[in-house]
Amino acid sequence: MATPPPSRFAALLRRSKFASYDPSIGQVYTTYDGHAARGNFGLKRPLALRRRNAHITVQAVDSREQQTVWRSAESENRWIRMWDEIGVTPRVGNTTSWAERLGSVGMEVDFPVDSEFSTRDAQEVSKAVDKDAAGVAEEEETLDQSHALPNFEAMSEKEFERYLAYLRTLRPAFLEFVAKKRGINMEDQNLFRLARNAGDEFKEFLAAHAYKEYHQPRPRYIEQQPHRFGGLSYTHAPAVQTLFTTKSHIGRILTPGQLPKSEHYWTAETAGMVSKLRKGDRGQDEGMVTTFRLNPGARLLAVPQTVGRRPEGMEGVFLKADVRVADSPGVAHNRSNLHVPGSREYVGQPANRSSPGMTDPTPAHTIKYDTFVPSSAHTTRAQILLNAMSSFVPNSSP
Repeated sequence: MATPPPSRFAALLRRSKFASYDPSIGQVYTTYDGHAARGNFGLKRPLALRRRNAHITVQAVDSREQQTVWRSAESENRWIRMWDEIGVTPRVGNTTSWAERLGSVGMEVDFPVDSEFSTRDAQEVSKAVDKDAAGVAEEEETLDQSHALPNFEAMSEKEFERYLAYLRTLRPAFLEFVAKKRGINMEDQNLFRLARNAGDEFKEFLAAHAYKEYHQPRPRYIEQQPHRFGGLSYTHAPAVQTLFTTKSHIGRILTPGQLPKSEHYWTAETAGMVSKLRKGDRGQDEGMVTTFRLNPGARLLAVPQTVGRRPEGMEGVFLKADVRVADSPGVAHNRSNLHVPGSREYVGQPANRSSPGMTDPTPAHTIKYDTFVPSSAHTTRAQILLNAMSSFVPNSSP
């Protein structure tokens, strides 16, 4: 009896790029090559969008009407690509809604440098500390800490009460932590007097306790490490690198005419957003359409809620940025050499004769030569010499 051939479902599932889908997580999907021409985005059915570089977000793979619910995500894709071209590292304000959502987790996490010249070694387990004047060194245990603490500022009243009840259960462990750190006996101490000089010991205790919870053999929680900029930029380029490695963008000044004395900035549109152009950042450029650069320190105030019942898109972004007219006289960070640093064009461009705020350089001393003008005596002697030499040559005429 012949056995039926095995099902190809397992092989197709392994090769499928659309392995999982969660409608509560906002994601952008795209496709390439022949799949784009056929509208195949890896979903249950092909879509009517059949062109290259198309980006969509999916609300439902299969609705009640047996249709795939999707919308265009071109605005999100183009704005992220534009921000990558700008190359500015944003900042997070301390009093913004996004800072409250981050809490101490995203604001205090250090970004490790992955480089062969700056390796990140494993955390030290112990360190030597001098305990007495004789120089006897003892090993003091270094506590491993985690910044992924519960954000009590974002808790509701009931959640905060439950969190306080949980902290009360940790009181014996906290007293043991303080006694071990200070080297004292807690039975002989007045807790009220110690509470007045608590310092940051409770923060260290909570960070150490959270590290133990996350690194158990079978942890119940996952250590949260939210991105500080909400995934907007994964680079940390300094202002000098941004100045020399990025290009300016064409934009338009929306405020017509000259500014009154009561206002200090124009409104400009560039890089897909509306920004401020201050008086000192325009220079001598009086055109309404010109090239701009973003000033360092763009402030990220709010990011979209990408995880929830209704994931947000570009409508949830709130970013404040200031721009300046690129390479205009009278503007700070003006570049006289517009080529890439280190390139042949950069080295070969002649330097300006004068720079703003500097005196003209003293010209180098050169030797002057007078033009030789033959006199009549010199002409007569030369003619006599030529006539004498011509007599030495035999005449070749018949």
